[in-house]
Amino acid sequence: MSFEIVCDTGDLTRAIDAFSQQYHEDYFRVRNAAKSYFALPLSPASARGLAAPLLAALKSWGAGKRAAPACRPMDVAVQALQLPALQNMLRDLAGSFPYLGVADGRRVLKDGAAFATVTEFDHCLIGTLNALADALMVGNTNVTYPMKALLLVAGLAPAFDSQVKGGLAVAGVAGINKTRYLLPRGACGDARKICVLPFHIAQCVAAARPLLDTAIRSSRYPMLIGEYGRLFDVLLFQQRRRTRQTALVGFSGAGEHRWYDI
Repeated sequence: MSFEIVCDTGDLTRAIDAFSQQYHEDYFRVRNAAKSYFALPLSPASARGLAAPLLAALKSWGAGKRAAPACRPMDVAVQALQLPALQNMLRDLAGSFPYLGVADGRRVLKDGAAFATVTEFDHCLIGTLNALADALMVGNTNVTYPMKALLLVAGLAPAFDSQVKGGLAVAGVAGINKTRYLLPRGACGDARKICVLPFHIAQCVAAARPLLDTAIRSSRYPMLIGEYGRLFDVLLFQQRRRTRQTALVGFSGAGEHRWYDI
């Protein structure tokens, strides 16, 4: 079971460039702020340095509009981002992508990972999403905005908005494209899908990195090199508008087994 790139470099580059320039800029602004936040000692100033662009990006990406939850006030977000436990979880997840892999049909963590086991990774990921929901959003129930916040800060994996969920369905990934994807509070099938997806993406990147990097360097956003969770977020978003014949990313080999049973 694996993702595979099913188009050429030109299609990938065009998909990256066709994605909203504002959304690209929002992402890089927050990611750069997050790197400073991880590097600096915790303080009101360092937390505000991340909270300000993060809340602005979440609002730009739809928070508080239509049925989406609104963002909490700035001072609440700043206070939460000063918590050492939250900073540590975010830092560990932000650095985890290069250490994710799949071997013999099972998830593995490579030497040097911040997590001792995949269960520890899962616990951190779901715990961080819940912490972000409580810290940043008012009355949040779905995974969408906590996942967007984690994507912006850590760049780990796509966020399950309607376009990305649709893009995953086009790829052949089952069980995600539903109207309401509730934020899991503990271990369950929906939590496992969130936790397993980055490993499948990491496996694809390991196999197709030269192709992906060539496409990125040919685009207007070469800063996406190394930002593979975000790259797949963009590609799956763009794929939602395509047919299977013109897909960017496919998923094959599930057979009789659920794709997240690895």
